[in-house]
Amino acid sequence: AVVLAGLVDGLNPCAFATIIFFVSYLSLSGKKGREILIIGACFTLGVFIAYLVVGMGFYKVLDMISAFTAVISKIVYVLTAVLCIVLAVLSIRDFFKVRHGDLSDMALKLPEPLRKRINQTVREGRKASSYFLGAFVTGLLISLLELACTGQIYLPVIISMSSVPAMRSQAILYLVLYNLMFIVPLIVVFFLAYYGTSSKQFTEFLRKHAGAVKIGMTIVFLILAAWLIVSLLK
Repeated sequence: AVVLAGLVDGLNPCAFATIIFFVSYLSLSGKKGREILIIGACFTLGVFIAYLVVGMGFYKVLDMISAFTAVISKIVYVLTAVLCIVLAVLSIRDFFKVRHGDLSDMALKLPEPLRKRINQTVREGRKASSYFLGAFVTGLLISLLELACTGQIYLPVIISMSSVPAMRSQAILYLVLYNLMFIVPLIVVFFLAYYGTSSKQFTEFLRKHAGAVKIGMTIVFLILAAWLIVSLLK
């Protein structure tokens, strides 16, 4: 479940669209070959560290809540299970929207102000004295801004993990595993960009496979809801 959730989250249309914009901006800036791989590695490292730190922080808060009172933690689990079911329904709705070619009217997407802020962050990263450092910082900042969208999967996964006693002792390992899967699409995109794949081709890929990703998100949300419900019943 953790592996599937991490991979689906990495292919989330709002996250993938940001990757496409970043690759497009690299191309317009004249970056080629090895430079793309190094900049991509710095950007990916920034994303990985930001998401891992956020995940660890959120898990720590949940751990403190669980230690404080079992009643509050159960309420959190119930609310998260309900949220997952709602998100699954919205994902299915988005799937039918995508099938009709309407990617702009999806329910689970980045708010327009945040999307514009992310694009602005990518542009500002170019002004850094070191483009590599700029890419790393851009990865950090974009990860935090994207949480409004990618957190829809990430945070329920963390809450589900905290509901299983056997997973708590290895929480850090599961968070690392999730985030490694989350950056797999990033790594693939930068390697494809290195070999000449254009942002237009990436956009076409997103358009063709957005529906499949939405189905994947629906499955993840339903698994998480079932996971939490079973944990509560136990």
